[in-house]
Amino acid sequence: MGDIKPPYSYASLICMAMKTNQHKMTLSSIYKWIKENFLYYRNADPSKSVGGGGVLRSGVKFNVIPETLESPYKDLFPAFDNKGLVRAEPGGFVYHQNFADNCHKIYNMKVRSDDVWIRTFPRSGTTWTSELAWLIMNDCNFEEAARVGLPIRSPNLDANYINHWDKFAAEGSFDSMDIITIDEIEKMPSPRVLKCHLPFDLLPPNLLDTAKVIYVARNPKDAIVSLFYFHKLVNLCTYTGDLETFVDYFINNQVLWTPYFGTVLDAWGKRSHPNLLILFYEDMKKDIRAQIKRISTFLNKPVTPEQIEKLVDHVRIEKFSKNESVNYAKEIKAGVGNDDPNNTFVRKGETGGWKNHFSPEVNRKIDEWIAKNLEGTDLKFVTELK
Repeated sequence: MGDIKPPYSYASLICMAMKTNQHKMTLSSIYKWIKENFLYYRNADPSKSVGGGGVLRSGVKFNVIPETLESPYKDLFPAFDNKGLVRAEPGGFVYHQNFADNCHKIYNMKVRSDDVWIRTFPRSGTTWTSELAWLIMNDCNFEEAARVGLPIRSPNLDANYINHWDKFAAEGSFDSMDIITIDEIEKMPSPRVLKCHLPFDLLPPNLLDTAKVIYVARNPKDAIVSLFYFHKLVNLCTYTGDLETFVDYFINNQVLWTPYFGTVLDAWGKRSHPNLLILFYEDMKKDIRAQIKRISTFLNKPVTPEQIEKLVDHVRIEKFSKNESVNYAKEIKAGVGNDDPNNTFVRKGETGGWKNHFSPEVNRKIDEWIAKNLEGTDLKFVTELK
């Protein structure tokens, strides 16, 4: 272990290994953990970072957001146990401290040339697109798609770190959930269809030059509304307040996965890269057949007219929302979500639903926020479909 550099001593690295793995380790597994993780810790600055003091090789550091430790925030987001959220700098990405402890696992993943990575801001068509991409990559094997849950077939890399899942699962139910670790993802057979909500600077540096990446953007007004309902549904990030207050936290980058424009504009700026396909949620709503053809062409996986019609039928919102392979039914029943028929994981799939939620004052505030962030860019959003 002589190749592990300061500032961390072997003793402190052993302590980190034990803490990260809940103290259930043998000497050989401690040695293995240190060898796998020393790249993450060897450049760390313990005075500035959380989660064991790690920084990525990209120089990103994580710091606790002070406002998330105080009332009223901590009272409105009780799932975070008064420990708040952390912000990555540079970039400003906001997430749970559990991610800061484990982000190096994603950053150091081995990207394969036949990988397909789906990237989105949450509630922007992630499930929809990853199901289509998986089926296209697997010759429209609907039987396998029904047999194996989408979280296993197309795992979400950052979902494991939204909080500590085991704390919310009902007794004896944790092992029944479709949760897959980064180690297991590394061992998945090719081609892999992976998804995440992370910015490029928290992903493997060679991702875009190695694999196919599909980025899906949704207009921010509908994304805000859908993320609000997600926080009402999922106990891992429960929010007890009203929508107007949630909007304020959202546009001030104090909600999980914010800032919204950070990831969207980052992807938009790379849109000319041959390995990147940018889709818009609203285009998928308007003409799903055309977008299926674009995905198929991008992935070099032809689909027949008959297969296209089957795919269109498969993802119809009325059918898709009831599909237990994609709607996290097991996880919700296990206690990580609220079993509410009026608020399901796959919701309404609308464009323009924000009009039923925002007051004129809130809508004006959001319009100003959008205009400020899009100033000097050529990115435009469709917020209503006729």
